[in-house]
Amino acid sequence: MKKIILSIEGMTCSACSNGLEKYLNKQNGIINASVNLVMANASIDYDENILNQEKLEKYIKQAGFTSLGIFKEFKIQKQSKKEKLEFIVFTILAIILMYISMGHMINMPIPQILNPHHNPIIYTSTLLLITILFLIYGYDILKNGYKNLIHKIPNMDTLVTIGVVSSFLYSLYGMYMILKGNNNYTMDLYFESSAVVIYFIKLGRYLDRISKDKTKEAIQKLVEITPNQATIEINGVEKTVTLDEIKKGNIVIAKPGEKIAVDGEIIERKGTFRRIIYNR
Repeated sequence: MKKIILSIEGMTCSACSNGLEKYLNKQNGIINASVNLVMANASIDYDENILNQEKLEKYIKQAGFTSLGIFKEFKIQKQSKKEKLEFIVFTILAIILMYISMGHMINMPIPQILNPHHNPIIYTSTLLLITILFLIYGYDILKNGYKNLIHKIPNMDTLVTIGVVSSFLYSLYGMYMILKGNNNYTMDLYFESSAVVIYFIKLGRYLDRISKDKTKEAIQKLVEITPNQATIEINGVEKTVTLDEIKKGNIVIAKPGEKIAVDGEIIERKGTFRRIIYNR
């Protein structure tokens, strides 16, 4: 049995990580797979006689995600100025879109050129133009939703994609009827629904990324205080190993000035010298 940790790109929600984990665990040769959404990686125990890294990455691709190779360390990616500016612009556009499409329903003053009763074609064309901008903005959501549907691992993006595309296509039909002269369809347009759904998904992810960054910062601080290696005692002989090599029952030695590498039971203590038995 061999273990590998791969960095995964494309996971956006718990349904993504759960779906990928179930898909991997179904594959022949994979003994156990565990997918971490926050860390964006997959820890896989597999039979090296059947599988290798290339085949594992192929399975991940078949599931609708991308492997970025061996997971080395997580990176905290702060929101860039471009992303923040983009989010602010689309927030303003969302407000404008809602004002144009629903302002007349609550008797808010609407410019006559955008009034659905006086200029239905201009009104409809304006909604279409703004909505197309939101479809471009949410292209990653629509693409991911489509891919997961094709790979039979539907997630939240799939549901959003179906809803957005359905309302957009129905609104296009309504616009076609308006162009033919049937102005009754001005009240049956749902362009703003498609756009606003994408906007709120983006808003949720924007806030989620901020939360994940804080979690990663806390984990990073914890990792910094944990040593990469430790000294264990085997038959009276000291040996330096990585933390992954420490097994249950090993005696770990913490010498003066060294950090304690693992939790365990202290069986000998002389000042700051400790012998610890690892019992997990």
